[in-house]
Amino acid sequence: MMNPQNHPDSPTEEVDPYASKINSAEACWNHFEEQESKVLEALTSCRQSALEASRWWAQALGGTGRIIGLGAGTSGRLIQLEMAEWGPTFSVAEERRRALIAGGVEALTRAVEGAEDDGPAGRSAIQDCEVNESDLVLGISASGAAAYVREGLLEAEHRGARVMLMTSNPQSDWFPTDRGLRLLLETGSETVAGSTRLGAATATHRLLHRISTMGAMRLGWIYRGRMICMQVTNEKLGRRAQAIVSDLTNLSKERSAELISLAEQDLRLAIVTGWLSGNLNYAREVLNAANGHLGVIEDHLEWIKGDSRTPEELAASLRKP
Repeated sequence: MMNPQNHPDSPTEEVDPYASKINSAEACWNHFEEQESKVLEALTSCRQSALEASRWWAQALGGTGRIIGLGAGTSGRLIQLEMAEWGPTFSVAEERRRALIAGGVEALTRAVEGAEDDGPAGRSAIQDCEVNESDLVLGISASGAAAYVREGLLEAEHRGARVMLMTSNPQSDWFPTDRGLRLLLETGSETVAGSTRLGAATATHRLLHRISTMGAMRLGWIYRGRMICMQVTNEKLGRRAQAIVSDLTNLSKERSAELISLAEQDLRLAIVTGWLSGNLNYAREVLNAANGHLGVIEDHLEWIKGDSRTPEELAASLRKP
């Protein structure tokens, strides 16, 4: 079990000696520009942990698990914002992505004072979600001291889930890296001391983007820079879907639209069907054998086209990236 300890003040609470001399909007702008390098350095130093986090992300959503985010204040709003995009971009079902914020839904639009200090509420939120060993729980706390996040992660670990902590405080040593994964973003002091919606939040937002994008790539949900698992829910996305299928199959927009309809809006199936001259049933077998990875199919496309292969033959050659 994790053993929470007292938390030293986070570097994000310190006063930046340069920021303390700022006395104009122009100087403030210049300081923000200088701070960008700290954000980039923090992200770069987190590379290996982020790659591992993307692997855990893919394993959870590629299996039967869920990803559950825990945060308070800005951190909670960031994970809500990030997860909201996984549906339209990657077709992740809502029940497989849960963002829990201290203070509840009300805290999305205004500060709920004291909510981050409510450790029992964090435990209760994890209990209510019935977290289990197939789930991945990501806690975000710039200071590493939010009791809501800490106690929620404690409960998740107790239930056998994988746990990760994203923080900007290197002193958050209550989180043991031998059993969980800590993503440390050392952004240091803020332009406005303690306002982690600035540097720490910027780095956190970018890291969340990178982890989910790399995770989706591991699962074959991104191919040649296209979102091939997107949901087609409006006219703009319909045009984008047609362009994706057309670009990847070298077929007309009209034919691509027919394939998308034939594949019931499954862009990967539409693309493989286009590659296989319209053979929908065979395309479905091929896609299943490759576990949905178009790159694997493309690498073996000439062999696949040669003759219709049995599911067993396909599985033996394409199985499961």
